[in-house]
Amino acid sequence: MTFSEAERAGAVGTGCTWLGGRDGSRRLAMADDRAAVRRNGVILRMKPAAGAKPLFLTYDRWTVGTLRIVIRDTGRVVRRGHEFSETIAWIDFEENGRKRSFEGWLNCGS
Repeated sequence: MTFSEAERAGAVGTGCTWLGGRDGSRRLAMADDRAAVRRNGVILRMKPAAGAKPLFLTYDRWTVGTLRIVIRDTGRVVRRGHEFSETIAWIDFEENGRKRSFEGWLNCGS
């Protein structure tokens, strides 16, 4: 997902981005009560799921249609700057009884 795609979905600003894959690219962008994920080439706008908990001025659980995404932050900081911190985090994708988990990085800041 590009920054422009996240911006068009309204998921930029103070919040978090989950980065993953071999290239560490943006997979999920979150800001306030808005999130965006690219799935099969389409950007999906997500909303906080029922029972979502606060996660750096945004939320840890997201939903759109039958897709549910959960961020599991370890709190282990791997990089820190003046206005951001990056931790190791897992992302869980759940849909139609199928669950997949991936390890990556959660970059939060303003």
